[in-house]
Amino acid sequence: MRIEKITREGEKAEALILCFAGWSATPELFAHLQCPPGYALWVVYDYRDLSFDESLDSFRTIHLVGWSLGVWVASRLFRPEAGRFATATAINGTPLPVDDRYGIPEAIFKGTLDHLDERGKSRFDRRMCDDRSTFEAYNRLPQRPLDEVRDELRLLWEAIRSSDSQEREWFARAELWDHILIGQRDRIFPVDNLRAFWQGHRGLIREIDAPHLPFFQLDRWEAVWS
Repeated sequence: MRIEKITREGEKAEALILCFAGWSATPELFAHLQCPPGYALWVVYDYRDLSFDESLDSFRTIHLVGWSLGVWVASRLFRPEAGRFATATAINGTPLPVDDRYGIPEAIFKGTLDHLDERGKSRFDRRMCDDRSTFEAYNRLPQRPLDEVRDELRLLWEAIRSSDSQEREWFARAELWDHILIGQRDRIFPVDNLRAFWQGHRGLIREIDAPHLPFFQLDRWEAVWS
C-alpha cells in the first residue's frame, strides 16, 4: 500500500486522521476536506501490497476512517486496543466485503473483476458516483492506470477470499468500529446489506443522502465522525 502524508507547512502535528481509501482511489479525492488545526492526514491507498509498516506512536490522538474496501483493509491490520483510536469510522463498507448478505454479492464483485476494461471501469465509477455532479467532480481528479487498479482488485479479491473461518469470525464482530456512516444511495455495497451487517452494532450509526462516494457532500473531516 501507499501512504500520502499531508501536514500544514511548518506545523508539528500531534493528532492524525488515518484514512484507508477505497479501491482505485487517489489521495486527491480527499484534498477538499479541511483538517482541524494540529492534525496530519495520512491517506492509505493502492492495496496491491497489504503491508503497513508505519509507526503511529508519535500521535496523541488518532481518528481512523475506512471507506469501502478500506474498511476491510483496516480491519485486517488493527485490533481494538483501548485508547489507540479516538474514533474509528466505517463508511459505506463492512469487514465482510465479499458476501451476499453483508457486503458486495460475490457474483457482482467477480463480474467487476472479470470485465475490468476501460468501459467496465467507467460503469463502476458511474455507479459509485450515482449522480452527474459527483461523477463530473470525480472525473476531474487524477486517475490511476487501468492495469494498476485491475491488479489491485485482483489482489483484494484473492486476499479477502483466503480469509479462514477464524478471521471471518473476527471480521464479523467488527469490534474496531464505533462510528458507522451509510450512504442511502450506495450502488456498490447494497444498502440493505450495509444495514443488515451494522444493525445492532454498538457504534453510532448514521445514514445520509449520499452515494457510495460521499466525500463531495462533506467539507471537513470532523463531519465524518461527529
